Formats: sequence, C-alpha cells, structure tokens
Amino acid sequence: MLAIAAKDILTWSRTPSAIAVSLLPPIAFLLIIFIVAGATGRNPVAVVAEDNGPQAQRLVSILEDSDAFRVRPATSEEASGLLDTLQVAAVITIPASFDDDYRMHRPDPVQIRINNLNLDFTNDLRRSLPAAITRFYSSQPDNPIMIGVAETDLRPHDVGLVQFELVPILVLLLTLMGVVNGGLAIAREFEDLTIKALLLSPISRGTLIAGKILACWVTTMLVAAVVLILSAISGFLRPAGWYWLPALAATGLIALAAAGLGAALGGALRRFSAVSASGINVAIYLFFLSGGIGVAAFLPGWIQTIAHFTPTFYGVDALEAAIFYQSTDNLARDLTVLLLTAAGGLILGIMSLRRRLVDV
Repeated sequence: MLAIAAKDILTWSRTPSAIAVSLLPPIAFLLIIFIVAGATGRNPVAVVAEDNGPQAQRLVSILEDSDAFRVRPATSEEASGLLDTLQVAAVITIPASFDDDYRMHRPDPVQIRINNLNLDFTNDLRRSLPAAITRFYSSQPDNPIMIGVAETDLRPHDVGLVQFELVPILVLLLTLMGVVNGGLAIAREFEDLTIKALLLSPISRGTLIAGKILACWVTTMLVAAVVLILSAISGFLRPAGWYWLPALAATGLIALAAAGLGAALGGALRRFSAVSASGINVAIYLFFLSGGIGVAAFLPGWIQTIAHFTPTFYGVDALEAAIFYQSTDNLARDLTVLLLTAAGGLILGIMSLRRRLVDV
C-alpha cells in the first residue's frame, strides 16, 4: 500500500499537467480577489479643499484617515478631469467659506459629485461622506448633531476582504487536489493499461484502492501544509492557541472526502480529460456554494438552501470560526458533517473502484 502511494505521489510531482490542473484555478481566483479588493475596498475620491482653515483641514484629515476613501488632493479643474476620465469615483468639495460658516453656525454644505456608474460604488459614497461629517462634529463641544452611535461588534476584530476569501480558496484547493488528482491517478492507470499489471501483482484489490486513496490524501495535505505555513508566517491565516486542532481536523477531513470522491470519479470515467474537466467543474460549483465570492448567509434564500447540502459549506464555516474568530460555535456540527462526508466519499470511492477492477 505504501509503495503504491509513494509511486502515485512521485508520479504527480513529475506531471506538470496534473499540478497545473490542481493549482491554477485557486491561484486564478486568488488573483481575482486581490484585484477586486483593490478596486472596491476604499473608493478613490478627489478632495478639493477651497478653504485652508483649521476646521476644513481637520475634515480633510478625517477623510484621509477613513477606511472608505482613497483621497487624492486636487484643484477644481483637476478634479473634474479625474472624474471625467474615471480616475476617481467622486469629487468632494469643501467650500471656501467652510470655517467662517462653521464659526457662525450657518449651513455649511460639503458638496459631492458622484459618478454613479453602478449602485455598489454609489451607495458606498453616499453612506461614507455623512459618516465622516458625523465623525467631524462628534468631537466638538457644541456638537449640533444630537444623535450618537454606540457600536458593539459581534467579532473581536475586523477581517479584511482578501483574508476572508482565503478560506474558501483554501477549501477550493483541497477539493481540487483531492477530486482531480485522485481521479487522474486512477484514470492514468486505465488509460496506460498499467492497471492490469497492478492487478497481476500479489496484492489484494483493497490494498490497491487504499494505496491510491492514501496517495491522494497525503499529496493534498502536503500542499495544504505549505499553504497554511506560508499563510501563518504572513499573518493571513493564523489560528490562535488550540484552535489549530479544529483547523487541521477540518482540513484533513475535507481532503479525505475529496480523495474518496476523486477515486469514485476516476473509477467511473477512466479518462484523463474527462476526469479533469468534471473535477474542476464540481470543485468550482462547490466553491461558489460554500461562500467563495460572498457570505453564503447573505445569498438568496434558495441558494442558501442548496448551500446547506454542500459539505464544503461546513468546511468553510469550521475554518473561519477557528482561524478568524477563535470560536467553537457550530464546530461540532461542522466536523460531524465533514466526518460523515469523508466516510461517504471513501465508501463511494471504494465501491466504484472495486466494481471497475472486477471488470478489468
């Protein structure tokens, strides 16, 4: 069994096409997330400060420190050009009479010109500027805004968009590595007819199947270990204390379930191209349903219903709770579902392979 597993691991490491099929989709999604985060995290705005007084400069400083804006100082003419050429999403103008109007308690409007090219950008800008102005007034002893906001966060700290999306991408990597590589290792034996030589060797079919599944699981866990170590060093994914244990348990169970499903897929299709195409499609659908692009709980109701029948949904939930929030909420449920999925995947893979090996 160990010899078969070692042979499959060595073959995978020497097969660039198998490595590419497993790694390119997660890398592509990671690059997309980085680009999207850079485009949507903080909206680029031009700030035209026509008043150099202390109050006007304090408002500019608040805008610059805001998590909602990437401020670009400009003159009125420069700002119009930036807005027209889509280099900024809006122009915020602080009028020349800002400080005088502020001292005299007169209406003191701050103007904003928005390029409302889509609702997402527009709503962010419409919310963010009033929030900044509220912050401007909140520290004043004669604050005219008599309503305050008391914020209580559910989580102990905020998680960045890129960091948040790394968990579904890690689950996508585990699923692809297991389903695709497990299927390809078996399909290759059928295409090259080396499966006949293995069956003629003095080993049982159970040993052969166990070696194949073990190789896929070990390969998947080795790649996952590299990703987790690099993520921990960089600080993106770093469980605290004993929460490494549920994170590793969830990772191992996802990899084991995917290895079983890969064995079933390879036994059913027995063709390199068919296995790779089917495995990639299955993994990507599971990625989206488990919250790969957005929070699954905020998706339309019918999609949420489907997502709750998707094992990777529980894998993402368990990893997020362990890595980001140091929480045991739903941990028993998540690990139970993953354990049952792993057992089901292994049973399915073993049954599929046994039937195909009898037909050889």
